[in-house]
Amino acid sequence: MATNVKNSSAMKIAFIAGILLIAAMLILNSQPRVINTSQLQQNAVSVSGDSIIETEPDKAEIYVKIETFAEKAGDAKNENSRISGSVRKALKGYGIKDADMETSSFFLNPKYRYDPDSGESTLEGYTLTNVIKVTTKDVNNAGKIVDASVDAGANGIDFVRFGLSKEKEKEISGQALGDAAKSAKDKASILAKSLGVSLGKVISIQESSFSIMPYDYSPMKLSAEAAVGTEISPQKVEVAAHVALAYEIV
Repeated sequence: MATNVKNSSAMKIAFIAGILLIAAMLILNSQPRVINTSQLQQNAVSVSGDSIIETEPDKAEIYVKIETFAEKAGDAKNENSRISGSVRKALKGYGIKDADMETSSFFLNPKYRYDPDSGESTLEGYTLTNVIKVTTKDVNNAGKIVDASVDAGANGIDFVRFGLSKEKEKEISGQALGDAAKSAKDKASILAKSLGVSLGKVISIQESSFSIMPYDYSPMKLSAEAAVGTEISPQKVEVAAHVALAYEIV
């Protein structure tokens, strides 16, 4: 009788252990598999290439400043509007379209005079600054556009920026990226030859960076009474690219 009880208990324990073993196997099989990539990395070479292209600009942005002062804010605004209208009209006569003239900044600041004896500040009036961004593809005549603006009443030029149109930017960016990729490929070939191995297919391509560096010209001083025209010579624009490649080693 006791022997039968022991055998029954042993069978129950074995049955439970079997169920636990099966459950453990199912849990292990459900876990995500980790693939060791170190072996893959050992069979590849990573290189990078850079390129810088200097190209002639085909776009200029001229930031024309109109600054007015009056005791009352409304008077400063009205005078600024009058001069701004004259400047825009003059630029239209030069061939600049409305779509190529936009307000870059517009702000009104109070001006105070400090009395060191009394330690008090007195409001003198208001200064209104209006900067109009003028965009043109006539880069060689940027100086004439500056003169037309000043002659019409503008009293400052913040700066002139020479850059690229969207069409030329697309063209030059493709060339810069191609040159950077070729530089990386040449490096990989040199490394492979020096190590006595052969390159396989490209397994990774990454554009690490791409940038356009426009040329900014800042006039030191402009005078409406200048007897000669303003000469501004456009300078070349730099386009830089960086590409990283990984080749399989075979």
